Amino acid sequence: MKAKLLGAALLAALALAACGGKASFTVSGTIIGLTNQGLVLQNNGADPLPVQAGATSFSFPNSISYGKEYNVTVKTHPEHMTCEPQNGTGSAGRTASINVVINCAQNTYALGGTISNLKGEGLVLINGSAGGQLALAKDATEFTMGQIPVGTAYGLSVLTQPKNPTQQCTIANGTGVMGDGDRRNVIITCVTL
Repeated sequence: MKAKLLGAALLAALALAACGGKASFTVSGTIIGLTNQGLVLQNNGADPLPVQAGATSFSFPNSISYGKEYNVTVKTHPEHMTCEPQNGTGSAGRTASINVVINCAQNTYALGGTISNLKGEGLVLINGSAGGQLALAKDATEFTMGQIPVGTAYGLSVLTQPKNPTQQCTIANGTGVMGDGDRRNVIITCVTL
């Protein structure tokens, strides 16, 4: 019995010595909000790891030894999205496992344009398809409606027409789908009634 225990202990010690006696850790984590293709992660500037749209987790194929540093970064952002790692750097073994969180969000851009002849007060715009209201000051010549995610339809309309003097404002180029860049081509024209 003692010989069997001694033999098992000797085998365990030899196995541990053969691998350097250090534990190895998988660099992995969770992905939140990834809906588009194209995300590529890397660890320590190497080991590019493509991640499929819809994935909720990732794991680098190469593990790292106890005490080695890791630095998970985004090599390539997905189409129309930005992804940022949280707790992406550290030293293996400080915790029982390495769990990096990658937060992804659709890129957003501003929607706006110009206003001509706004003399009255109380003009309010609404973006019916993407939400949001904007009250414009008397004599305003430009406006920005807010940040709209890429691929989201927008449709601006006048919620409240200006008063003092009473005016009728119309919108040109007020509908569309947000692309990869600010849209500043909306034209609001006001006439006094």
